[in-house]
Amino acid sequence: MMKVNLSLKDTHVMIIDKLKETHSIASNEEIVSRYVTSALHHGDLESIFGTPREQCGAGCFEAEPRFEITIDNADYDKLCKIYQDYAFQPYVTKDEEISKTIRCIFNFVEDEPDSISI
Repeated sequence: MMKVNLSLKDTHVMIIDKLKETHSIASNEEIVSRYVTSALHHGDLESIFGTPREQCGAGCFEAEPRFEITIDNADYDKLCKIYQDYAFQPYVTKDEEISKTIRCIFNFVEDEPDSISI
């Protein structure tokens, strides 16, 4: 298991809060973990991480550390590979890189709420 200090923008925190309410899950870590795992098993990673989603909207580097999550090693490795494969803008730390991929997942969930189920 890998620990990640997850950096999110305010909009992502609001998405997570809404999903926690929808699924009656109290834990930030649990909702993030479940959506990450589900997204990584989605048949079309391009739709989640491709150019339209990876392009930074406003304030790309305004994400702030919000909470720590523990990610399964296999999921962590997949997120690292996705970050490399999709050539996201450079970040200083591995946690920031992983956070970027997770923000893409929640952008996709917000835009396509029926595409990923947990």
